[in-house]
Amino acid sequence: MLCPWLLTAIPFRSLVRCAMIQDNHSLQQDISFLRALAEAGQHTPLTFGPFLLAGGLIFGVASAVAWAASLHLLGFGPDAIIWIYGVAMAVHCACIFILARTTPVTGAASFMNQAMAQVWQSIGWCILTVFLAGLLIMWRCQTTLVWALFPSLILGLYGTGWLVAALISGQKWLQIVAASSFIGALLSAIFINSPYLFLLYGGLLVLLLAVPGGVLMRKHNATA
Repeated sequence: MLCPWLLTAIPFRSLVRCAMIQDNHSLQQDISFLRALAEAGQHTPLTFGPFLLAGGLIFGVASAVAWAASLHLLGFGPDAIIWIYGVAMAVHCACIFILARTTPVTGAASFMNQAMAQVWQSIGWCILTVFLAGLLIMWRCQTTLVWALFPSLILGLYGTGWLVAALISGQKWLQIVAASSFIGALLSAIFINSPYLFLLYGGLLVLLLAVPGGVLMRKHNATA
């Protein structure tokens, strides 16, 4: 006569085996989905190039103006740099609003482009949140040192966005852009006490945001 615990163990083992089979099946489906997504990405034009081109140029110019302001070349007050980037952020939001309604939507309905749109929107919201948090910290602590890490943080976030774009689209050259963004973040930290920090930061934004965005826009227009 079988013990009661043995009677209950038999169906339990069967359930575990069945669950393991289902998990393996789900894992295989996920792997197949990711493989299909990567293969499709190699043939699907990325549509977010104009947004990054605009962002790189706007904030690149803003950084050049901030550099001039930091050297008192424009006659602005000590808080001018904050207002310069605040205005640049408002102009960028207006450009995004316009581009979202005028940019050709060829390929925009693909899952890959929808995913990348969510990635870059999330990065944008993160930057806005950090900017507002920086204002609050500056107000509470009466210090501008909170902005010391800002260029490195932004470039690190951009590097993350490019890395995700490279992995999803399968375009290897975007990995170089991502790595360069991470290196740029470290380079900005080295120049933290230099008067040329804002100039360096602006150049990196143009090089690592506007230029790749223009390349993506050109590729998209070529396949449209």
